[in-house]
Amino acid sequence: MKAELVRIEAGDGMELVGLYAAPPGGTARRAILHTHGLAGNFYENRFIADVCDAVLAKGVAFLVTNNRGHDYLSDNLKGSGVDTTYEPGGSTRDIIEDCVHDVSGGAAFLAERGHDEIYFEGHSLGCSKIVYYLSEVGHPGCAGLILISPPEMFGLQEDRMESSLEDVLARARALVSDGKGEALLEVGRDVPFSAATFVSMFGDPSATDIFPFRLGSDGDYRRLASVSCPILVTYGDIEEAVNVPVGDAASLIKRMATSAPRADSVIVRGANHTYWGHEDELAAAIAAFVESQERSSGRSGV
Repeated sequence: MKAELVRIEAGDGMELVGLYAAPPGGTARRAILHTHGLAGNFYENRFIADVCDAVLAKGVAFLVTNNRGHDYLSDNLKGSGVDTTYEPGGSTRDIIEDCVHDVSGGAAFLAERGHDEIYFEGHSLGCSKIVYYLSEVGHPGCAGLILISPPEMFGLQEDRMESSLEDVLARARALVSDGKGEALLEVGRDVPFSAATFVSMFGDPSATDIFPFRLGSDGDYRRLASVSCPILVTYGDIEEAVNVPVGDAASLIKRMATSAPRADSVIVRGANHTYWGHEDELAAAIAAFVESQERSSGRSGV
C-alpha cells in the first residue's frame, strides 16, 4: 500500500487525518470512502491496506480518515495558524449525529481530487454512520454502499446492561440537561461513554438503531431502506458484534434494503469482526463487488 498522508476538513471545520491513494494516471472517477468503527482509527485494522491495494487494481481510488470519534479519547485540531484549537474527541465523546460533518468532509475532499462518484464503506459502527449520513443528507454520486460487519449496537448494549439501560439513559439525559454531558458513565462495556454520547447512541432508536436484527423483519429499517445504491454486506462467521447468526443478519439487510437495486452478501469463513488472518478474502470480496459495479456502469474504473 502506497498512499498519501492527508488532512481533510470536516463539514464543521474539524481537521481529520487519513490516507489517500489513487491509481496512476489520475483518471479514476470513482473512489471508496472508508469510515472506521467505535474507538478505531484510519490505520488500526489490518485489512485497510489489503482493501486499498485490491480496489486500486480495479481503477478505484481509496480514502480512509479518522473521524472525530477515533480512539478512546483524542484531541482534534480545528482552525489554522494561531487560531488553531484542540477539540475533544474520541469514542467516549462521540456524538453520532456529527458523522454527517465527517463523511461530508471526506466526500468533499474526493470531489476536489476529481472523484465525482463514491462507494461509501464502513466497518462496524462506521456502517451505522454511513447509513445515517446517506439517509439524512444523501449524495448524488453514491456508487455503492459497502457494509463490513455492521453491528447491532442497541441489542448488544441491552444485553450488557440487562434491565438498567433505561435507568442509565435517564441519568445521562439529566446530566446533559444540567450541562454535564462530559461526565463519564458506567455502562457495562470496555469503552466508556460520556453522558452526551450515551444519549446520542441510545436515546433515539429511530436515529441510531440502524440494524435492529434482534427484532427480525419487525425492526425499523427505514434508514437502510432509503439507500438507493447497490449494497455489499460482509461478515466473518466468528462475529462479535451481532446477537443473531450472521447469515440471518445479512439476509435481513438484503431484504430490508428495499430501495437498493442490488444487495449482495459474503460470509468469510473463520474470520472475526476485524478479519484477522482473512484480510485478503475481505479485500477480494470488496474488489469483486467494485469490479462488477464498474462493468455494469461501463466505466471500467474511469
